[in-house]
Amino acid sequence: MRPARLDLAISAAMRAPDAETPTTHAPPPPPPRRRFGFARRLLGPVLSPVANYARRYLQASVEHELRETRNHLHAVSADLRAVEHRLDLLLGQNERLAAALSQLDARAERDGVALARLPGLFGPRFDELEIKARPLIHYDGESTAIRMRDGYILAPTALPTFVTMLANATSRGLEPGTGDVLRRLVQPGMVVADVGANIGLLTLLMAWATGPSGKVIAFEPEAVPRSNLEKMKHLNGLAWVEVRDQAVGEKPGRLTFHVSDIIGHSSLYALPETEEARTVEVEVVRLDDVAPAKRMDVVKIDVEGAELDVLAGMKGLIAKNPDLAIVAEFGPEHLKRVGQTPAQWFKAFTDAGFKAYIIDEATSAAEPTNAKAAAKVVSANIAFVRAGGDAERRLLRR
Repeated sequence: MRPARLDLAISAAMRAPDAETPTTHAPPPPPPRRRFGFARRLLGPVLSPVANYARRYLQASVEHELRETRNHLHAVSADLRAVEHRLDLLLGQNERLAAALSQLDARAERDGVALARLPGLFGPRFDELEIKARPLIHYDGESTAIRMRDGYILAPTALPTFVTMLANATSRGLEPGTGDVLRRLVQPGMVVADVGANIGLLTLLMAWATGPSGKVIAFEPEAVPRSNLEKMKHLNGLAWVEVRDQAVGEKPGRLTFHVSDIIGHSSLYALPETEEARTVEVEVVRLDDVAPAKRMDVVKIDVEGAELDVLAGMKGLIAKNPDLAIVAEFGPEHLKRVGQTPAQWFKAFTDAGFKAYIIDEATSAAEPTNAKAAAKVVSANIAFVRAGGDAERRLLRR
């Protein structure tokens, strides 16, 4: 048997930790003792209602503040919506105002243009009033001076009906549309013939259109209107107008001239018995023989049915002046009296290379025409030009 001390030593050695043997975890420490536990148990029943009340009070305050804040936010949101709506209204008003201003600007621009046009609109009317307000002037014992747009015209005082017609006409004369057409056709420096010039209503106009650098040859075989034509030339200072005591026809020579009681109706052809007053012998020339340097730019013809005779006497000028323009009176009754038809009359001009335009005396427009269409009128002035030429472009310019 082992001694008791040895057993005790062995037992202790077995309980001692070995260096190579892993250590075991110690058990967790006991939880700390709650402090003031007694006080808590004692005061808990008393303080708990106070804490709940305080919690409810604080919660109610917070909720009240939250409700106030929410209401304030709603009010601010409503104000913002109102401001937004007002801004929309203002933007709409601005847009309408901008549109209105734009319209005002456009209207102002139009009004400005209209105002700029006022002198052009009213100026001629004032001029017309000023011209027509001038009294008739007893120029001499035989003639009465009447103010027209381009100057003074002299008319026989012994023909009061004719004087009254001129006085009552506009300042553009008895054939205003034809006058406007001639203003478009005649350019400064041109050579112009007025065949059957009468007292010179259109001679005066064409003279100012050509200017002193041009030349106007006015043919009038009848004594009374030619006398007034001469006076008109000198009164208006038209030194570049040449007045000729001649008729114009196909062949040079001397022919009987039939004088009418109605001024402007006299002709180389016999007149109706109700019109013819007397006959005189006159010299007849061809335009081919009297045109300076064989040049002619515009020819106005008013010869009461003898138009084709004038045309036949200017074949050379027609050939040498490719941009020649002719304005001739067309009267179916005159043609009937001389034994011609409208078709023959128009064909003669067409064969000479011209295109026909009828002149509207009211509007000054020139529209293409032919024998069939023109035969419906009592009387009209027809402009003849070469198709595609500069004279045609001037004729159609408005």
